Amino acid sequence: MGEAVDINKGYNHITVDVKILSDDSLVTSLGDKLKNLSPLPTECSISRVPVHLRERNEKAFTPREISIGPLHHNNDNLKHMHPHKLRLLKHFLSRAKLSLHDCVQLLKMKEVYLRNCYADPIEFDSDRFTEIILVDSAFILELFFRNISSDDNNNQLQDPYDHFFGGPRKLRFIKTDMLLLENQVPFFIIEDLLSLTKSDIIPIKNDVRRSAIMLTYEFFKWKLNLLDMDNFNIEEKVGELQIQHFVDFARICYVPREFPCKNKLKCMSMPRATKLHEAGVKFKVMNKGNPFDIRFKDGVLEISRLRLKDATEILLRNLIAYERCHLHDNYVNDYVFILDRLIETAGDVELLMHYGIIESKLSGTQEVASTINRLSPGTTMARRRFYFSDLWENVNDYYRVPWHKWRVTLKEDYFKNPWAIISVTAAVVLLLLTIVQTFYTVISFFFWSNLYSHILLSKLAKYV
Repeated sequence: MGEAVDINKGYNHITVDVKILSDDSLVTSLGDKLKNLSPLPTECSISRVPVHLRERNEKAFTPREISIGPLHHNNDNLKHMHPHKLRLLKHFLSRAKLSLHDCVQLLKMKEVYLRNCYADPIEFDSDRFTEIILVDSAFILELFFRNISSDDNNNQLQDPYDHFFGGPRKLRFIKTDMLLLENQVPFFIIEDLLSLTKSDIIPIKNDVRRSAIMLTYEFFKWKLNLLDMDNFNIEEKVGELQIQHFVDFARICYVPREFPCKNKLKCMSMPRATKLHEAGVKFKVMNKGNPFDIRFKDGVLEISRLRLKDATEILLRNLIAYERCHLHDNYVNDYVFILDRLIETAGDVELLMHYGIIESKLSGTQEVASTINRLSPGTTMARRRFYFSDLWENVNDYYRVPWHKWRVTLKEDYFKNPWAIISVTAAVVLLLLTIVQTFYTVISFFFWSNLYSHILLSKLAKYV
């Protein structure tokens, strides 16, 4: 009888060998990926906005006119601006008396630092990345120089190409795009290029940082509504703080130098502006201080002037996204949250406009309320670490005291005009006289009663 043969023996052996080879290949491939994985940038300040924020308003984070930096460089809708940026690079090199070689050499030296400013890996190679940063940074500086020259009526920086930016609508859209979180170049490269400049167009000689701050302020002061803050206030506020980019610059200008203490919020609700007004809270515009500031003391809610325009929602969304992605502070987020509680209806807007707290270029009061309310779903409130918790609690405590509302009712119903005041005063005087007369009548009655009783008792005593 023949020997039995296991027909599966060789097949199983081959299968095992293939499996081992497959495992080795996977280990090698995955090991190479781990080995080549670039370290996470520790100082990144520019990133793509997370999906949960983008989905509420995609247009608020996407440039519509020009790309700045690498994140939107390949956007086909923005490529029409690239030749214009190259022309302004040429103008910048001529005005600044710089060679292209010097600029490229500077950016090559800074390339690692520049790449580390972006949270996501940049797919462009070294030459392409350097070109993008140089062209966009020079474009920005040339715009800055043309801006100050137009203010000073200096023809030195004018040329026939200026008509392209002469229309306010074109430049307005460009400025909006320059304040998007995904559309940034690091601020330090603006300063470095400015330090190479050999001409006399730098506003403040021998102080590149102050020049960069002043140029940025002058260019964005109308866009950012910084009209209540002059150059000195800006320089004093920015001080030695490191500016990451233009969104960071805007936030530094808006928030206080010293934040209020974060505390736990006990109550989640707060009455809207008209309800607070009915309860006796007075509203006052804060003419000086930080643009995003709210204070409450002795029944007075003082709020910095809020100027609203078409791009306000876009700016606020990008400031909130910047805080969420790169900062531990959430002041702007909390500021928008409390604004949403104060403003619910067109009536709330009308009240705040009456006191000069809101200035609007939007279509109407309802549009203002809708703009603020649209921002609310994008904000979250850390109940245990809320910047305006003390203010919130104080406002609610004031609102709960009945006398404050009664006083307002008395004032509005009985003291709203001189005749009403006279009538109420006459009624009060008449009431007082009636009370006095009644008092004396009662006193007299008891006096004569006592006197009569005394006389009667005296007479009776004689007969006893």
